[in-house]
Amino acid sequence: MMYTIKIPGKPMAQGRPRFSRRGGIAVAYEKADTKSSKAHIQTMALSQLPEDFERIEGAIAVRIVAKFPCPKSKHRKREPLQAQWKSNGPDVDNIAKHYLDALLASGLLADDDRQVASLLVVKVQAAQGEPPETIIEISPME
Repeated sequence: MMYTIKIPGKPMAQGRPRFSRRGGIAVAYEKADTKSSKAHIQTMALSQLPEDFERIEGAIAVRIVAKFPCPKSKHRKREPLQAQWKSNGPDVDNIAKHYLDALLASGLLADDDRQVASLLVVKVQAAQGEPPETIIEISPME
């Protein structure tokens, strides 16, 4: 069984934790946009998974394709820009952390993100006119 989840919109990376003082004690927290993004990922995943899906036990293989939007400055009328590898922007490890936390560490598809034994993260700049999205494929390792 392989689960494929498509999240429309610009891919997000896990942000740095923020700190504040409450009663003289330093407390770490996530920014609001990171929290809302994780909730959106979980909602999209639940809407795309079959009703009888089972949480994955054992080792897991994950493939994440992060398609970023084509910048307006690179749009061409005669020869539309094709998809290409993206070498700038957020780090692939932060992208992976964000989506793995939302889907696996939350307990939605597995007990923990420590079950991931194989991980592939690809950053792509989408072709001109193609919408940005993130495609996540999660499967048990046989």
